[in-house]
Amino acid sequence: MSTRTPDARRRVDGDLLRYPGHGLMVAVALLIAVAALTVSMIVDRSGGPVLGEVDGWWRGLIQPPPSWAESASQVLKTLGSGWVMVPLRIAVALWLLARRRRSDLAAWLLAWALADVITVALKPWVARLRPDGLDHHSFPSAHAKTAAQVAIGIVLVATSPWRSRALPWALAIAWIVAMAFSRTILDEHWLSDVVAGSLLGVGCAVGVAATVQLRRDRTQGGA
Repeated sequence: MSTRTPDARRRVDGDLLRYPGHGLMVAVALLIAVAALTVSMIVDRSGGPVLGEVDGWWRGLIQPPPSWAESASQVLKTLGSGWVMVPLRIAVALWLLARRRRSDLAAWLLAWALADVITVALKPWVARLRPDGLDHHSFPSAHAKTAAQVAIGIVLVATSPWRSRALPWALAIAWIVAMAFSRTILDEHWLSDVVAGSLLGVGCAVGVAATVQLRRDRTQGGA
């Protein structure tokens, strides 16, 4: 009989979550929250009496921002742009492909596609005016969505669920929060925009990973 503990298991292709069933439930809850926020915005693009008040309070709290915060936010805006994030996503995909990690690659690409398709569909549908008044594509924040999907996705495909992920999770969450706040500091998004974008990115990354892993387990179990 083997005496190896779960933490000693070797990671194989498709090992993304220790408990994929729980991960799927978390992802569904996050995406339901995004759906609820979306409905609120469609009913009232100001966010309604609750979200609108919170958004206004947060904007009043951080505007105008100190110069250092604005400069840091501009750096984060560049780092979170498609010019950086798309090559990074492609690089991760090529790395997984080279290592023949097909399940991990599927989870990475599907989460990327799902998060982007939902965002592209919601922006013109909701048509919420940005706080700076420049256009009607405020909800949800694409920068926040991408930051969350990429950060969580990298943790899932680059680390093992059978070992401690405390530090990678902490770094991913710090990156997501920093990106979300930076978008409001630059006055390009409301607080509810970045919350929705962050939840969407995390929900897609975790939900797709859990689905891919559960499908892999069922396929292997039936083999």
